[in-house]
Amino acid sequence: MNDITRRDFVGGTLVGAGAALLGMASPGEVRAQTSASRMTGLGPEWTGPGGIGDYAHSNGNTHEVVNAAHGGIRNQQWDKALRAATDTGEVLDAVVVGCGTAGLSACWAFRKGRPDGKVLMLDQHPIFGGEAKQNEFEVDGYHLIAPQGATGIVVPFEKAKTAGMWSHFATDLGFPDEFVYQKPTGLSRDILVPEDAWSPMHVAWERSDTGFYYEGRGWVKNPWRDGFKHAPIPESAKQALVDMELFRTPPRRADWGPWLDSMTYEEFLRNVMGIGAEDLHEVLKYLNPVTCAMGCGLGADVISAYSAYNFLQPGVNGYYRYDNGGLDPTDEIYLASFPGGHAGTARHFLKKIIPGALKGEYRMADILNGAVQWDQLDKAGEPVRMRLSSTVVAVQHEGAKGVIVTYAKGGKLYRVRAKTAILCGQQHVNRHICRDIPAEYRDAMNHFHHAPMLTVNVAVRNWKFLEKLGIASARWFEGFGWWTSLRRNLEIPGQVTQPLDPAKPTVLTMYNPFPLPGVPYPQQCTAARMQLFGMSYAAIETAVREQFTKMFADAGFDARRDIAGLITNRWGHAYIVDPPGFFFGKDGKPAPKEVLRTRYERLSFGHSELSGAQMWETAAEEGERAGKQALEVA
Repeated sequence: MNDITRRDFVGGTLVGAGAALLGMASPGEVRAQTSASRMTGLGPEWTGPGGIGDYAHSNGNTHEVVNAAHGGIRNQQWDKALRAATDTGEVLDAVVVGCGTAGLSACWAFRKGRPDGKVLMLDQHPIFGGEAKQNEFEVDGYHLIAPQGATGIVVPFEKAKTAGMWSHFATDLGFPDEFVYQKPTGLSRDILVPEDAWSPMHVAWERSDTGFYYEGRGWVKNPWRDGFKHAPIPESAKQALVDMELFRTPPRRADWGPWLDSMTYEEFLRNVMGIGAEDLHEVLKYLNPVTCAMGCGLGADVISAYSAYNFLQPGVNGYYRYDNGGLDPTDEIYLASFPGGHAGTARHFLKKIIPGALKGEYRMADILNGAVQWDQLDKAGEPVRMRLSSTVVAVQHEGAKGVIVTYAKGGKLYRVRAKTAILCGQQHVNRHICRDIPAEYRDAMNHFHHAPMLTVNVAVRNWKFLEKLGIASARWFEGFGWWTSLRRNLEIPGQVTQPLDPAKPTVLTMYNPFPLPGVPYPQQCTAARMQLFGMSYAAIETAVREQFTKMFADAGFDARRDIAGLITNRWGHAYIVDPPGFFFGKDGKPAPKEVLRTRYERLSFGHSELSGAQMWETAAEEGERAGKQALEVA
């Protein structure tokens, strides 16, 4: 791929840098280019380096995973060989498909109800966790860890319960009632560093000193604190942004949930909050990346206003206040994040299920840092076995006796038998691998569409350039990406905390969504995914270096000197996208997610997407429900 220039970047996403990208296309042209690519034959140059440690060969959807998923599942290249699959001879009580948080909690729930049950867990990735994985670097003698995807435990727990963002698994896994955050050291000036990288994106902008970078203007520090006085945007847009943030009185109505789910978030912003057409463009330019990255997947033009409510977006978050005695949850809750995000949570689950899977005792420092004991994961004779790099291609009933699960591993097909199967992957996969489900279930699965996310972890040798600017978080509006931030790591007994000193290394994480306003749903999901998959590692690395140089060079940043490593994590189906009707149904029909939360014969379905809000809490709860449903037939 040739070197890329500024003209290759539009609206915060890279375009025109590869054959699968959409170029400088108009929405009309994009609609004609959204058929899914076969996306096979990718090589390691597409994936790029994965860092060090147990996760070094599993940075997001790697080329092996994408090739297997698109070739073996979507393109059904294994179908002709299904009958010739080797029977392993295993007869199990349950097979769990997917080893992310939902699959792990489903296994735990099943084993709790059936202590003598035998369970096989299958996952196509080379390590467990789903999107709850981490990247690791070694920089100038410091071991640095950063999340690949899922991250953030809503705390404090009592406030999280009130907001409906708590799971009993926090107690079951032994998380402390309170987390302790590190404090920055070595600062030559006072800088407010946030507890997590997400809250100051918008919902708690006051928790960080944030710089907004505007092309042609440069940096504006903490624009929310003075009503965007120095921002180079129209005066009416400044007022619209402030009015949006101060909106506290959405209509009080008994049916507020279904009502929110009857409109897009953009319609709510326009028709309920009263943002005029002339300012709405500027508001959405600010808001769409926040909405996408926080959990909604795509922007306000597509998502249900109820989806925006789930992630505390402006205006709709007023309904939290109504239910909370007038208190604003964004003033009361924030996130605690393990160094590697929810990789730490997944590791806690695994340690409970297969105690020997991680070296060390059941204490947080050992669980987070203990090496994976690979020989313990799929050990003969154990009640729970985990088989990785195994792509499930078919699940079907075997009369009334049970189910047959066929999977590909090492270029060969294998089959196992079980009394029940718990499918904890996403519905875009289930609709292909579930071979004998009725039309009602298949139709429900077809209503699930996902948006992609690109997580880039940039290890820098120091962050003196941020200190010089007096900021801990950065927001920008043109070029590649849109946000990055420092965070205060958790102090964990028995673990050396990563440095938070401007003269020492750190990792800056970028969560990059792909909104394409004007492209209709669900084609926008496919178009966005084609953009993500059309990027080579080299293109992304070049884009990051150019973007950081443009923004930070005047503050002393030198990409060649200061960037010590860069890892990309592509998540092609990162977030379920919830259009109007997703939560409460439409036209008198139940919401498709409710169909799939009901067991079909010996198949049960558990994934966070079935809640419409992909968080670790919902993943654990949906997995638990599916695990309990499996007990009914096991």
